[in-house]
Amino acid sequence: MTVGQSISVKVRLFSGIQALVGAKKVDLELPDGATVATLRDRLVQAYPALEGFMTTYVIAVEEEVQDQSHALHDGDTVDLIPPISGG
Repeated sequence: MTVGQSISVKVRLFSGIQALVGAKKVDLELPDGATVATLRDRLVQAYPALEGFMTTYVIAVEEEVQDQSHALHDGDTVDLIPPISGG
């Protein structure tokens, strides 16, 4: 991609975050070169109610957990996974 273009990613939402957003998935346009950190910031901008939750959620890209610096690509599927507790 050339500079200035954007990428499109599909974000799948789980658990209570679906209620905060009002959807099971959202499609986001991000700048070329966007990372997981960029995605988190964009989600909080679009859905301010997520701000307090974003640090506890894990992000998986194409079903593999990734860190904040992972580069996203056009067409990626991203899962926003809540913390899991058990007993």
